[in-house]
Amino acid sequence: MFHFIQVGYIRFWLCFLVVFFSDQATKSWVVENSSKLFFHPIKVLGLLDGNENLLEITYVTNPGAAWSMLSDYPEFLTLLAGLALLAIYFFRSDLELKKIPQQIVFGLIAGGIAGNLGDRIFRNPAEVVDFIDFYLPVINYDYPVFNIADSAIFVGAFSYLLLGILESRKENKV
Repeated sequence: MFHFIQVGYIRFWLCFLVVFFSDQATKSWVVENSSKLFFHPIKVLGLLDGNENLLEITYVTNPGAAWSMLSDYPEFLTLLAGLALLAIYFFRSDLELKKIPQQIVFGLIAGGIAGNLGDRIFRNPAEVVDFIDFYLPVINYDYPVFNIADSAIFVGAFSYLLLGILESRKENKV
């Protein structure tokens, strides 16, 4: 186990720790200000006409995963998050975590998983704190409220997909 903590995985651990602690710190601040934020979100970025906000900081909780999927099964989501972290650890060789891009990608993913898992275990076992509210005026869509952990998981997963496509193209050219 200790070989996973060695210097060879430093980028993984840096990304993991930055995501985890920034997620937990922002969620702590949001929870401390929850009563104010729930009724009076903070406008971060508004439209020119002033009618809608593109980006707000608010307070909501989510018992489910993305888009409140599996909201009735928070225990399953907690177990799934723990299993995902264990899988990243046990399959680190297959995931090629010795490579720098993979360390960054899986540091983001694991840090995000751990951030939301921390909510489920230590804050309220049934809910995750979300606070970033984003509105897309071009298509008149109010995106589901999310948090830093969710963002890191998305960016990491999307980057892993792009890495796979680029590596596949490189192999096909050879």
